[in-house]
Amino acid sequence: MSKFIVIEGLDGAGTTTQSHMLSERFEAEGQECVLTAEPTDGPIGVMIRQMLSMRIAAPINGEFEPINRESLALLFAADRLDHNHVKIDPALAAGKNIVSDRYYHSSLAYQGDIDGDDRFDLDWVWTLNSRARTPDITIFLKADPEICLERLGRRDQRDIYESRDKLIRLARRYDQVMAELHSRGQPIVILDASASIEDLHSDIWEHVQ
Repeated sequence: MSKFIVIEGLDGAGTTTQSHMLSERFEAEGQECVLTAEPTDGPIGVMIRQMLSMRIAAPINGEFEPINRESLALLFAADRLDHNHVKIDPALAAGKNIVSDRYYHSSLAYQGDIDGDDRFDLDWVWTLNSRARTPDITIFLKADPEICLERLGRRDQRDIYESRDKLIRLARRYDQVMAELHSRGQPIVILDASASIEDLHSDIWEHVQ
């Protein structure tokens, strides 16, 4: 039976590495797997990636400002529903496994967070994503923000969320999101992202199996 698996975590937690390894493991075991990610490579996803890297923004006094949180939440939700329609649902219907590097959990943590404010607007973002398919299992890679910053420092380009203050706050938001989704009956597995790449992969494979 095909499975829909999501790997989530802060930027720098290792979601991309582990998503690729899990997809390759499925294929090595003779099980078809579609590896995907959000934002997607569709038209809305491409726009989001440009915005996150601050290549597109409205000029104000000659400077460029990143897009606001609410607009991003709407774009991510639209990209996600398109993702379901174009890739996730057809693959599962064909009996293929799906491994997604990020899903609606990221929107809940990132766009649910109100920058510089103690409030957390989870309900509104959840409503936007209420029609997206629920994963069969979500693997959350829980990571220390300082470790994530060290890893992100090796990248040539970083997006608008990759700063110390934001990562520390988002780590707290992710904990809230995972606890809330677990309370709603969603299958959430929390793993320590500081483990070695190989050990973390083995733990993920065990839980998926």
